[in-house]
Amino acid sequence: MVELLNGFPPHVAAYRATGKVNKDEYEQVVMARVDEVAATYGKINFLVLLETDFENYSGAAFLDYLKVSFEHFTKWNRMAIVTDERWVRKAYDMLSPLVHGVINGFELKQFEDAKEWVSEPLEADS
Repeated sequence: MVELLNGFPPHVAAYRATGKVNKDEYEQVVMARVDEVAATYGKINFLVLLETDFENYSGAAFLDYLKVSFEHFTKWNRMAIVTDERWVRKAYDMLSPLVHGVINGFELKQFEDAKEWVSEPLEADS
């Protein structure tokens, strides 16, 4: 299940993933919010609170995740990945130099730090 998280500035798309994540809810919740932020601000700050095993994403939901990532490739600004799965944080650390923006991994106990970091104001276009 995915749900948007409240308490973030409007330039942040933030969601929590628990249990099984399927394509339809990923499209209706996450992709819709990411598209909205990209259209409004031209850049995206993004936080995912992953409280499920990455294996619980359906194949179709994972493909949607990749689709939205490439669709907005130049618009990513800050991405916070909050999970206790060390390998997921490490994988994103390795991807960070390859994508626009900055990716930081946080443990679940660091959620407030991740929230503060991803909520920083967007920088003006250079």
